[in-house]
Amino acid sequence: MADNNYNQDPGNYNQYQQPGYQQPGYQQYAYQQPPQPNPYGPNPAMKPNTNLVWAILTTLFCCLPFGIVSIVYAAKVDSLWYAGNYAEAQDASKKAGTWAIVSAASAVGIWIIYLIVAVCIAGAAFSLVPFANL
Repeated sequence: MADNNYNQDPGNYNQYQQPGYQQPGYQQYAYQQPPQPNPYGPNPAMKPNTNLVWAILTTLFCCLPFGIVSIVYAAKVDSLWYAGNYAEAQDASKKAGTWAIVSAASAVGIWIIYLIVAVCIAGAAFSLVPFANL
């Protein structure tokens, strides 16, 4: 069987692989990429809230037309944000929240009007019924 000398002493080959080793006369510089200007403006710290949950809830339980408008604006927030249109994404987020509030407020207003009309009809109906001899 041939002796392949696999178990030979490697000698002092690891002297150049020690941590912190530098060649004399040379300095090692860390490469830093120069800052690139953002063509879309500064990147805000956080993505704005989509208000999608409120948009869906107000569509289901409040006023359907205003809730749909809120859903449309809420759906635009993520796509605008990831496209780099940060100002438009924040504007869409505000509009989605505003339309969700408008939808909820209109539902409250409709219920108040409904209750007023119901009380008026009930009052008119009771005034027409003659009372029994008490």
